[in-house]
Amino acid sequence: MRFIWAIIAGLFLAAGVLLFRSPDAARTSPPANPAPTSDADVDSPSPVDRISSLASTADVASPEATTATTAITATASTAAVIEPSSLPEAITPQDQSVTELTHVLVAGDTLQSIARRRYGDERLWRKIVDANPDLAAGKLELGDTIELPPLESIEVVDPAASLIADLDAGRSARPATSTDAEPIEVAPEAPRLDLGLDREILDATVVPGDLVRLADDRFVADGEFTIRGKGTREAPYRVSWELLASAADTYRPSLGERAIPQRIAALDGAWIRIDGYVAFPLGGEEATEILVILNQWDGCCIGVPPTPYDAIEVALTNAVPRSQRHAISFGTLVGRLQVSPYLVENWLVGLYLMDDAEISLEL
Repeated sequence: MRFIWAIIAGLFLAAGVLLFRSPDAARTSPPANPAPTSDADVDSPSPVDRISSLASTADVASPEATTATTAITATASTAAVIEPSSLPEAITPQDQSVTELTHVLVAGDTLQSIARRRYGDERLWRKIVDANPDLAAGKLELGDTIELPPLESIEVVDPAASLIADLDAGRSARPATSTDAEPIEVAPEAPRLDLGLDREILDATVVPGDLVRLADDRFVADGEFTIRGKGTREAPYRVSWELLASAADTYRPSLGERAIPQRIAALDGAWIRIDGYVAFPLGGEEATEILVILNQWDGCCIGVPPTPYDAIEVALTNAVPRSQRHAISFGTLVGRLQVSPYLVENWLVGLYLMDDAEISLEL
């Protein structure tokens, strides 16, 4: 009986302890699911409140975190009064203007960006190349210094004029006498020809020359070139590379010169015969398109690369099998010539085509 009363007394004691602790618990512990008292209570905490909460948590972590989050809290509390347009953008070294006469190349530099920072116009990057020839040669690296002089002091370099000057110098060094075996003799009463004057050549104007008939199968062009044959398949014109290359005398589109001499226009649409080096395409069982050129050239570093004036793109009537060709061969071609300029932004890429051609190789 006393055991039962002891149990009842223990229960009353436990109930008294619980009643004694309940006021403190109500003060320190929030209800599990508090009922909202207003619309504001339903909304989520503001960004400032969330950052403040993070700051109070960071106080326990480290003094550095406290400093960082305090700064964030201050920024967040004033963000509402800062207009986005008033915030400064990040300025990188590539955006800063250049006023010095020299500049050290750093990562991120481009010729356009340097030109914009130095001269105010990124299209003037070619001026930087003109002032620093080593740039074009690919000799400069990061950390090297380039010159950025005033625009008026930079010498204008015209690559096209330089190339043409070299071509003119080479032509002036050519022997004055014709390579033909027979000398050119033109009688005053010899008939003049209008061959080629009626030809319409794209991106060119045919200018009259002096074509003189010497015989039924021979005429002289401008007192320099003897052309034999009748321009037919059975009796093609026998032309020289010097004759074809002479188109460069007046036809240089990159310099604004677009006059095709009558002696060249006279060959347009005519059958011709010419000797030269033949470059076959790599690969394939049979070749139907080839390139015939004046100089032997392997496409890499031996010989003189062809120009539009001393190369003909040829389409063959009969394919040449792999067993009968080498990378470079010498041969004779007979086909119908077309004077067909191919321009890319006024730069002459190709001039002569040949269709229905047949080739005789010297292996």
